[in-house]
Amino acid sequence: MRKILWMAGVSLAVQGALCAQAIPRVEVFGGYSYMRVRGYVAEESLLVPGSGDFAFPSFGSNGWSGSVAVNATHWLAGVADIGGFSTIYNTNIIGGLVAIGMKEHSYLFGPRFSSRYKRWTLYAHALFGEAHAAVAIGGPEIVAPIVITETKFAMAVGSGLDFTVYKQRYPSKGAGQQIDIRLGQAEWFRTNFVGSRQDNIRLTTGVVFRFGHR
Repeated sequence: MRKILWMAGVSLAVQGALCAQAIPRVEVFGGYSYMRVRGYVAEESLLVPGSGDFAFPSFGSNGWSGSVAVNATHWLAGVADIGGFSTIYNTNIIGGLVAIGMKEHSYLFGPRFSSRYKRWTLYAHALFGEAHAAVAIGGPEIVAPIVITETKFAMAVGSGLDFTVYKQRYPSKGAGQQIDIRLGQAEWFRTNFVGSRQDNIRLTTGVVFRFGHR
């Protein structure tokens, strides 16, 4: 009898440990992003020849972000990330007041490393890929609007924190579902447009949907 009870206890302990270590197979995120673009100087030949250096000021840009992560282990996942930003602002460059409109989209991939504790998930990632930007510059001092379109290398390195607000598992089906709030994600977001380098800051928040468990 004792042997049977002992074996039952061990079995329950093992099942509990496996349940505690269970992680979602797939994580889908969607939310809001804000990017702070630091000022930089563009190559003269890419804009108006003979006008000298073209200095873009620092500015903020609102947008969206989405990603899909597939967990390989308890701490390692592969991530595909896509984001978009747009902004219009006025500034004094080329000897007068001009309007600048910008749209940018990024497509990044890379590893994510996570630490999980109860309802909390702290993670860090390094993502690499490309960004596509379209910039239009116009104003009284510009005879014809300047339009710049480029696709260049981009990367994002940062970390974030998620908090679980809902969780349901179906052990008999080997599945489950979970909803997290991404309390915050902060990244160094590097792009390389108009012959220059932009060291930007990207901040993101939103909702994470997690499916299945391993």
